[in-house]
Amino acid sequence: MPSPATARIPFRRHKTCWLSLLAAAILYAGFLVSPSSSRSHTLDMAHDHVRSTLRVTFSIWEPFAIEGRNGKQHGIDRAIMTEVAKRLDLELQPVTCPWRRCLRMLETGDIDIMTSIAYTPERAEYAHYIKPPYSRVTPVFYYNRNNPVTISDYGNLTGLTVGAVVDSRYFEPFDSDDRLEKVEANSEVLLIRMLAAQRVDAIVGSDANADYQIRRAGLGNIIAKAPYRSSNRNDIHLAVSRRSPLMDRRDYISQIMTDLHAEGFIARVHKEYWPAADLYDINPSSELN
Repeated sequence: MPSPATARIPFRRHKTCWLSLLAAAILYAGFLVSPSSSRSHTLDMAHDHVRSTLRVTFSIWEPFAIEGRNGKQHGIDRAIMTEVAKRLDLELQPVTCPWRRCLRMLETGDIDIMTSIAYTPERAEYAHYIKPPYSRVTPVFYYNRNNPVTISDYGNLTGLTVGAVVDSRYFEPFDSDDRLEKVEANSEVLLIRMLAAQRVDAIVGSDANADYQIRRAGLGNIIAKAPYRSSNRNDIHLAVSRRSPLMDRRDYISQIMTDLHAEGFIARVHKEYWPAADLYDINPSSELN
């Protein structure tokens, strides 16, 4: 039979183990609570980061988004968004991407704003269009002088191979006309090269960008505008992703754009990059969504 002294030793050990288990349980309970708090703190920090930056896509589309030989970007869109970011007190975070990827990022909320976008009901499901628009382009058809084709009215497009930029919207009935043989490319630059090489009979393009690219490539003596003109003109907007925190400030962004028009800022930027732009009848109150 153990002595009283030796009998108390196991008790002390059990007591020590019990206290250790109790302390561990308390720490574990705290751990169960703290991840939520930590996660909330992380989300708050992420939200603050989003609100401190303005993530904007710039799909190269001269003269709206121009990439110089040194890789530095400028143009109408960059000038306008630099001013918008300043007035929102946000740091401009530019994202350069191909047109289709830019649209996808706008849909998923990976960016806040997309520039140079024309309205369609399908896009409006994931994009809030800022009013007023800041520019306007006209769809125009071009042909190769060495392979002259007649495009004096819409019916002349039948039987021709016509190049167009993928996922772009020009005018109806062209956009939805399945009778036409269309060849799609990722940019108007590629379309112009295809036309110069006579890989297509004609291309459709926005006058601002196509004219700019043809002049820069020195192809004015080879590529010409067709007489046919659509009566449609596409207003060019900023669009806020419906998944962006900036949706809460969409009315303020609209006010900024209204102010930039009233102050003559929009006109000055166009005069620098696209002197022939026709902005006089852009309607700030036009209803979109």
